Amino acid sequence: MRVLLISANNEKKPYPVAPLGLAYLSGALIKEGHDVRILDLCFVENVEIFLNTSIGEFSPELIGVSIRNVDNLTYPLSISYLPFIKSVTDHIKAITDAPIVLGGSGFSIFPNSMLDYLGLDLGVIGEGEKAIKGLAGGEGIEVIPNLVFREGNGFSRNMIEPIEDFGRPFRGGIDNEGYLKWGGMGNIQTKRGCPFNCIYCTYPLIDGRKVRLREPDDIGEEIGRMHREYGIDHIFFVDDIFNYPVEHAETICREMIRRKINVRWTAFCNPAFMSPSLFTLMKEAGCQGIEFGTDSLSEHVLKNLGKSFSPEDVVNACESSGKAGLGAAHYIIFGGPGETPETMKETFEKLDRLDPTAVIAMIGIRVYPGTTIEAMGRGDGLLKRGAVIDDGKVNDLDPFFYLSSVEDPTHREEDTLIEMVREHAISRPNWVVPGLNIRSGGEDFIKLRKIGKRGPLWDLLKGNAQRF
Repeated sequence: MRVLLISANNEKKPYPVAPLGLAYLSGALIKEGHDVRILDLCFVENVEIFLNTSIGEFSPELIGVSIRNVDNLTYPLSISYLPFIKSVTDHIKAITDAPIVLGGSGFSIFPNSMLDYLGLDLGVIGEGEKAIKGLAGGEGIEVIPNLVFREGNGFSRNMIEPIEDFGRPFRGGIDNEGYLKWGGMGNIQTKRGCPFNCIYCTYPLIDGRKVRLREPDDIGEEIGRMHREYGIDHIFFVDDIFNYPVEHAETICREMIRRKINVRWTAFCNPAFMSPSLFTLMKEAGCQGIEFGTDSLSEHVLKNLGKSFSPEDVVNACESSGKAGLGAAHYIIFGGPGETPETMKETFEKLDRLDPTAVIAMIGIRVYPGTTIEAMGRGDGLLKRGAVIDDGKVNDLDPFFYLSSVEDPTHREEDTLIEMVREHAISRPNWVVPGLNIRSGGEDFIKLRKIGKRGPLWDLLKGNAQRF
């Protein structure tokens, strides 16, 4: 069967991200003998002409549309991507009768609402390899795992089945050169599933709680091929937590060292699972920096967020990364349950003492259905609405953010939290606050990519206050 896979993500801030999920689907379909093409809309200027030409030439018998994110997850500068996505699916429906199936992490969180909003009938929740193979192979929709489909006045959902062996992605249909130039890196996955209990996280809802690990030898082979075949010399490990289990991360590093792969890389890590040997191995294997999902340096707030680590773990991880010669970026969330001026000042002071390479601060927590914080926010009445999708009407797909009510006599009550973050961040060159447009990108980032800067750009913040 001729299968067309379309990535509807065209967001380029802070970096454009290659559609790895579609590469996995492509690999699975090619293995079954299907004719597959990927259409990536990220770098396309005229989407309608591109769709007309591509669909006209290929005449697909099945079209998959991947939705990575529904908005930019940023408050108060919230932007919805859904009007653009709807324009894409509406145009596809207008020029072809081929069945359309939705998928991707963004779709998986809101399957029924998304199908209603886009006027479609079929989608895949979570991992899509089995489902797309079943659809391309002509199986009935009632028996294909992970499918959601319109039935009568509602929707039916089939059983969710995790994939134990999720294969290797086919990257031949992706603009690897474009993503390397403008995104500065390729991406790779070493595991799926998340066993942790962060109250806001959707990873367990999308990939399940059971952690399924790829073989380190297979990962090393894939990285080597990315370098040899596509010239990718910087990569990002897209796992929600690269360093869990620790032994798996260490073995991956040893495999990269053994193969003498000349690739630099970064990864997202949990501060609680950073062993001294892992720091050493990561550095030797080509790691240039670590991104920590720190969230807060208040014990009280961390417990409320359901985190698996303490402020002491963060301090130890940050200090150890510096000793190992690795940059460190800490992602912080202000406004979670239990946040007060005192907990914010505690986080400010500890970060000032640690003085990491970068701090990326978010205001409020994006609330998703099925998460613990959704119920908390509705009960507390602390949800703030972000971008409006449909003429001011409340929509299930509108972004909402949990934002604690923080009061301080030195600030106006409604702006206390935002102003505290702004005042602290503006004078610290290593702080980025996307929601307040503080060092969050722009022309300087584009210029750096044009002259060939690879990898993350947060490692340039220190000493470049005037530039950013």
